[in-house]
Amino acid sequence: MINGIEILANAAISQISRLDCVTHNIANVNTPGFKAERFHFLEAISEKMAKEGRPAQRTATSVNYSRGIIQKTGNVLDLAIDGKGFFAIQTKAGVAYTKDGRFTLNKNGELVTQAGDYVLGRGGKITIGGNDIQISKEGVISVDGDEVDALKIENFRELSALVKINTGLYRNPDNLAGAKKEENVYVQSGYLELSNVQAIREMVEMINIQRTFESYQKAIQTISEQDRSSTTRIGRL
Repeated sequence: MINGIEILANAAISQISRLDCVTHNIANVNTPGFKAERFHFLEAISEKMAKEGRPAQRTATSVNYSRGIIQKTGNVLDLAIDGKGFFAIQTKAGVAYTKDGRFTLNKNGELVTQAGDYVLGRGGKITIGGNDIQISKEGVISVDGDEVDALKIENFRELSALVKINTGLYRNPDNLAGAKKEENVYVQSGYLELSNVQAIREMVEMINIQRTFESYQKAIQTISEQDRSSTTRIGRL
């Protein structure tokens, strides 16, 4: 009985982690460039568990990198990549990658993210000084008719190897994802790629989690009642 309760309790706890993933998606449904996450259960039966007849379960989270809807903003420094590739960003912790193209200029005329991290070009930080800013579909930045730099846009052979460091930012430790320059770049200036979270799907998932959690609770309660009943009968004997 105790083993049964332990297994059910662990399964119920895993539903809480699953719920955290869903609520995080819902919270970022309006965050440009955000990629929805999926929580998975993976069967992993160790030799010890197999002898005891107790299946073990591992969990993992994956990222859905499919493109979100591209929406017009009219701000020349709002950028969207229509296709593959990520913007390269210089953070305090090193180079990171993002689909969130909400860029602006700091007081030094450097192109930065909303968090103040530097957007990288072919030569490092991108400095823009002038009034008429144009960004081509190839990511080439021109100011007052003169080319000043080009956005550094990279793609990866193994997206699953990217490591999320916060909302919308990913790292490629030890180049495990296999970074490569994206050749077929199509940048849209004055547009943003929206989150690819499907709100209705996430709400349905939340309802399913709630029902699953409740079923585990009822099963635990039933086993507990049976255990108490058995103990009472033995006591009478």
